[in-house]
Amino acid sequence: MAVPTYTTDLVDIADLDSSGGTAVEPATLYTAGRSPIEDDEDMPIQGTLHGSLTFNTTGSGGLLVPGNSFTYSAGDYIFGWIKWTAPSTIDTYANGGLSILLGSSVSVFNVYWVSGSDRSPNPYGGWQNVAILPTMTPNENAGSPTAYHYVGCGAKCIKKVSKGNPLAIDAFRYGRGEVRVAGGQSGSYATFSGIAAVNDASLAKWGLFQAIDGGYKWKGLLSFGYGSLTEFIDSNTSIVIENSEWVNSNFNRIEINNASSVIDWTAINITALGTTSRGALEMIDNATVDFSSCVFTDMDTFIFQSNATLTSTTFRRCNQVTLGGATISDCTFDSTTAPIALTCGASVSGLSGTTFISDGSSHALEITSGTSHTLNDLTFTGYESYQAGGTSTGNEAVFINIGSGDVTLYADAQFSYRSAGANVTIVAGAVDATITAIGVDGNGVNDVAVALFAKDATGDLPYQVAVSISNSGTTATVTHSGHGMITNDKVLIQSGDQPYNRGVFSISVSDANTYSYTMLGTPSGDPTGCTCTWVSIYETLSGTNTVTKSRTFATNQPVSGWVRKSTSSPYYKTAPVAGVINTSSGLTLTALMLLDE
Repeated sequence: MAVPTYTTDLVDIADLDSSGGTAVEPATLYTAGRSPIEDDEDMPIQGTLHGSLTFNTTGSGGLLVPGNSFTYSAGDYIFGWIKWTAPSTIDTYANGGLSILLGSSVSVFNVYWVSGSDRSPNPYGGWQNVAILPTMTPNENAGSPTAYHYVGCGAKCIKKVSKGNPLAIDAFRYGRGEVRVAGGQSGSYATFSGIAAVNDASLAKWGLFQAIDGGYKWKGLLSFGYGSLTEFIDSNTSIVIENSEWVNSNFNRIEINNASSVIDWTAINITALGTTSRGALEMIDNATVDFSSCVFTDMDTFIFQSNATLTSTTFRRCNQVTLGGATISDCTFDSTTAPIALTCGASVSGLSGTTFISDGSSHALEITSGTSHTLNDLTFTGYESYQAGGTSTGNEAVFINIGSGDVTLYADAQFSYRSAGANVTIVAGAVDATITAIGVDGNGVNDVAVALFAKDATGDLPYQVAVSISNSGTTATVTHSGHGMITNDKVLIQSGDQPYNRGVFSISVSDANTYSYTMLGTPSGDPTGCTCTWVSIYETLSGTNTVTKSRTFATNQPVSGWVRKSTSSPYYKTAPVAGVINTSSGLTLTALMLLDE
C-alpha cells in the first residue's frame, strides 16, 4: 500500500497568472468602457493575479480572457472562478445578475446566468466556482460559438459601485470534474479532509471539494480507487452537494472502483442542495464497503454489490437504492422520491431490521425473481393496508415484479403487496425451533452436535422424497417438484450412488421445482436413487448449549433428531429429541444428556 493521492482530470484554459492573453470587454451585449484589468493583484482566489472590471455606472458589463485552445469533447464541463464584491448592487438571478461567458471570440459567445443579488454569499470571500456544460442552451448568446477558449463573466449592475473593481475572474478549466483518489494505508488512510486540502491548495484551487464551515461542499465526480485500490476511512463528516444548475443529472456522482478497495464510513452525512444533479453513488467494482450510522438526504440513486454492509444508515428522500446482494441491517428508507425505495432483484436474504416510511406513492421493496423469499423484522409505515390478491395503487409495501408462477413470501406479519401477474401467498409469522442440552445435574452441556430433521410426510416440508440430481463440477442441481423450501434451507440427501452428493447441504432455490447445493468434491457422474429430507437444525455448537432457528411454516411440522457429544471429553451418549414445530408457537426441546463412561 501507499500513502493516499488526490488528483484531478481538470486542465487549464486560463489561469490568469500565465494565460498570455489580454482581458477585454465583450464586443456585443455588454456596454464597453469599463477598463478591464487582467493582472489585478487585489484578491486572487489562486496564485497572485486575477482579472477584474470597474462598475462606476449602472448597466451591463463583462470581461473576457482568451485562454488556451482545446478540443471540446462531449461530456466535458467548463469550470470557472468568478466574483462580485458588492452583492446588493446587481440584479437578481432570474434577471441575469451574474453570468459566465464562454465563446470563440469577443463577439461570439454564450451567456449562462449563474447568480444574483438574491443568492447566498459564497465561501472564499465571495468567490464561486461554477460548472457549465457548454452544449446546454444558454440564457443569451452573441452568435453561435464553435469553441470555448474565450472565457469570462458578466454582470447586470442596478446601482453603480464607485470604488474598486467589483467584477472579478480567475482560473477557468475544463474536464469531467473528477477527483481521483488512490492509495491509503494504516496511519495514513485517504480521507475527505485530504481531498479538501489538495482541492484548496493556494496555487491550484479546483473548486470541486471545498472546506466550508461545518464540513465540505462538493460537486463533480468522486472516483475512489482510481487506477489502483484505495483505503478510504473517515467518520463524523458533513458534506453538501453544490446546487449546480448548468449540468446534466449525472454530474454529481461517487464511483467506487477496484475490488480490493476499502471504503469505511461512520456517521458521514451527505445532503444535496439542488435538484438538477442530486448526487448518485455506484459500486463499479465489488469493493469492501462499510457504511455505519450514515445519513444520505435528497440524493439520487445508489447501487451496491455483495461486499457492501450498511448498518443504521438512513436514506431520506433519496431515489432508488439497488441492494445488489449487499447486507443491510437496522437502516431506514424515508420518503423515497422514486416508485421503488429498494430494488432487491432475486434475493432479499441480506435485508433485516429495516424500516420503510412511505411518501404515499411508492413501494418499499421490489422483487424481480424467485419463488420464495423471507421478509422478517421489517417495518412498513404509511403504505396501503394488506389486501388479499394484491392491489395496484403504487403505494403497496412490496412489489412482486414477476409476471407468472407462484411466489411465497414468509414474514413476521401481513403487509400490502402488488403483483405483476404472479400468484402471491404471504405466510406470516416466523417461529423459533430451540434445542437446549442439559446434563443430569441440571447444568448446561456445551459444544454438542445437534440435528433436527423432518420426521414424516405429514408436514409441508419434504421427508425422504425421491429426487433427481445432475452434477456439474461441485454444483448439484436438484429437480424436486413442489419442494416448498427457500434459499438457505438445509437438506439431507441420502441413498445416492455418488458419495459427494450425500450429506447435509445448504440450498439455493431457483424455482418451485429446482434448487442447487455445493459439494465438497467433484463426483464422477450423476447420482441415482437419491432422496431429500428437510433439515431444521444441523450444527455443532461452540461455547453454548442452546441453538435456535427461525422460520415461517404454513402448517405444523413434525421433526425428530438427536443431540450428542463424542469428540471431546467429557463424552455424552446420544439423546433423541422429537416434537412438532407449531406455526404460531414454534418448538422448544430439552435434550437430557447422559455421560458416556
